[in-house]
Amino acid sequence: MGEERPIHGTPESGVQGEGAQVFQWQGTREEHTVQEPNTLLAILRVMAKKPAVTFDKLFQKLYNIELWLLAYESIAPKPGNMTAGIDGKTIDGAGFKLITDLIADLKASRYTPRPVRRTYIPKANGTPRPLGIPSFQEKLLQTVVKLILEAIYEPTFSEMSHGFRPQRSCHTALEQIKNEMYGVRWWVEGDIKGFFDNVSHDTLITILSKRITDKRFLHLIGQFLKAGYVEDWRYHQTYSGVPQGGNLSPLLSNIYLNELDQTMAKKIAEFNQGADRKRTKEYQQISAKVARAKKKARKTGDWTRYKALRKDMLKTQAKDPQDPDYRRLHFVRYADDWLAGVIGSKADAVDLKKWLETYLKEELQLELSAEKTLITNSKRRVRFLGYDIKRWAGERIYRFRTKKGQVITKRTGTYQLRFLMPRNKTMAFAKQYGDTRNWHGKHRNSLLRLSELEILMMYNAEIRGFLGYYALADNLVEVADKVLWLTTSSFFRTLAGKRQSSVKKVAKSLKRGAGRYVMTLQREGKPTKEYELVSSTRQLKREGSRSRQIDLQPNTWMYRNRTELGKRLLAHQCEWCGTRLGQIEVHHVRKLGNLKGKVSWERQMIQRHRKTMILCAECHDELHAGTLSEKKKRRENGRAVYPERGMGGSEGSSVRPDVAIH
Repeated sequence: MGEERPIHGTPESGVQGEGAQVFQWQGTREEHTVQEPNTLLAILRVMAKKPAVTFDKLFQKLYNIELWLLAYESIAPKPGNMTAGIDGKTIDGAGFKLITDLIADLKASRYTPRPVRRTYIPKANGTPRPLGIPSFQEKLLQTVVKLILEAIYEPTFSEMSHGFRPQRSCHTALEQIKNEMYGVRWWVEGDIKGFFDNVSHDTLITILSKRITDKRFLHLIGQFLKAGYVEDWRYHQTYSGVPQGGNLSPLLSNIYLNELDQTMAKKIAEFNQGADRKRTKEYQQISAKVARAKKKARKTGDWTRYKALRKDMLKTQAKDPQDPDYRRLHFVRYADDWLAGVIGSKADAVDLKKWLETYLKEELQLELSAEKTLITNSKRRVRFLGYDIKRWAGERIYRFRTKKGQVITKRTGTYQLRFLMPRNKTMAFAKQYGDTRNWHGKHRNSLLRLSELEILMMYNAEIRGFLGYYALADNLVEVADKVLWLTTSSFFRTLAGKRQSSVKKVAKSLKRGAGRYVMTLQREGKPTKEYELVSSTRQLKREGSRSRQIDLQPNTWMYRNRTELGKRLLAHQCEWCGTRLGQIEVHHVRKLGNLKGKVSWERQMIQRHRKTMILCAECHDELHAGTLSEKKKRRENGRAVYPERGMGGSEGSSVRPDVAIH
C-alpha cells in the first residue's frame, strides 16, 4: 500500500441523518460520515438493554474522530499521562496527527499494540503490586474502545457490582450492605487469588462474543490482552490476565465477573425461602395479654397493667432468628473483593462457599484465596473495603406517628449492622502526625519548604481524604476527635518551625473563634479569601460519596458534550503565535504547581489556569528547547498580530490541519 499524502483542504460540513456529520476535503473524492459521539453511545446503550440484540460493525466506530476527541478529553487531565510508556513518550505533544495516524493504521489492519512497561507499587501489606504502564497511544485507543464497551455493557451490569463503575464507589457497596443485609447471621467473605493476573483470555473473548459479533473488534481486544510487558528491558509474553494500570482493564474485569454476578442472582432466587420469620411463642403470649389489658383499661380507666405489659413486650424477641423455614442470601462485589451475607444456618454458609469455589474454578478458571475466604459469625467483625462490619448488640426503642395520627412504639436494632473504623488503620494514619501513646503532635520537616497556605492545604487534603472515606462509620465522631487533635497539634508545630515562633503564638494568630483556625489571602482587586483548617468534627461530612438515583430516562451523564480542550483542538490555532497552518500539538504539564512563572509561556498558562497549551509544532519544539520567543507571541486587545508562517496565510484563515481522512 502506498504512502498516504496529507492534503490541505477546507471542510464543508452538513448533517446527514440524526447526529451525522459529513466532512468533505478539497482535493479528494471521498466523504467521511462522522456520527456525533453522544448520539452514537446513547443508541448503543438503548440497544444494549434488549437481551436479544448483538453488535456488529463496531470496528468501524473507531474511525469516528469525534469519538477520539471525546476519549482524549476524558483522559487528558489525569497526571498519569505524564508518565512515559515503553516508547518513552507521554501525552505531551499529542494532537490530531496522532489520532489520524492511528485511524489510518486501524483501517489498514497494520496496528499492533506496544507492550506495557511494568513497574511495582507497594500494597497496604507491604507486598509489591505489578502495574502496567501503556504508552499514550494505547491509552487513547483503549479509552475509545472503553467508551463503546461501556455503552454496551454498563446497562446490563448487576446492581450487586460497584467497582470501577460510573456513579458507584466503595460507599455505594457499603450502603447496600447496611440497607439490605439487615439480620445477616453468617458472612462468607471472599477474595479471588491473583484475579487480574489469572483472567483467561479465551474465556473473556467467549464472554464478549455472546453480544459482540464483530471479529475485527474482538481481535483488537485480544491484541491488547496479548501485548505482553517489558521488565528490566526484557519482553515477556502474556498468556493470561489483564494488566493493572490499563484504561480498559477495569471494564474488562467487570465484564468477566459479571458472569459471577448473574449466576449469583440465580443462586439467590433458589436459596431464598419464606415470606417472613415466625413469631416466637413468648411474643405471641405477651401480645395477647397486652391486647386483653388494653381492652380492660379502656373500660376501667386503669392503664397500670397495660403499661407494665408493654414494657415487657418491648423486651421480648418478636421473631424467631433461627426459623428454619426462612432463608435469605445477599451478595455485593467490588472488583475482585466480594461479601456474601447468609440469613440461615452455618451449614448454608459452608455449602455456599464450596459452591462458589467450584463455580469459579470450572466456569471462570479462577481460584479463591484460602487465607482470605472465610466464614464469620455476624457477632464478630468482618473486614470489607477497609471497614469493620459487625452486628450491633444493643437495642433501640423509638416512637413514630402513623398516617392516622396513632403513636406507635417499637423495638429495633437487635440485628442492625454497625460500620466501624479499624483501629490499625486509624493508628497508622495518626502516627504520621505524632505520638499516639500520649497524642502529642510533631512538626513535619518535609513541609517546611512549602508556603504556609500550601501547608494548610496539604493537611486539609490528607485529613479529608482519610476521614472522608470513613464518613459512613458509626464511630466516626469519637475516633475523629482524637485524630483531629493530633493533626491540629502537628500543624501548629510545623507552622511554628517555619515561622521560628512558638505554638501558642501561631494558634493565636490563626484563631477566628471557638475551634476555628483560618488563613486569609488578599489579592489586588479581589475580595479576601479564607482558608480554614479542618480541626473539628463539625466540619466533617457524614454522607457518603455516592449516587443511588434510579434512572427514569436513559442515563447519558457519561456522554458529556465536548469540553473546552476539545473546542481548542478543533479551532486548530497555535495559542502562542496564532498560526493555523501545519501540525498542531498539545503541551501538557503534570500540575500547575510545577510552573514557576519565570518565562512568558509559563505565566500565560498560570494566568489562564490551564495545564495544557495548544501549539504549532515549531513553537512546541522551541518551548522544550527553551528558545520560545516573546516576540512571536500573538498580540491581543488591538495590538499587532504576527502573520502566519509557511504559506503566508492571514490571521483567521480557515485552512485546516495537514491530515488526510478517508
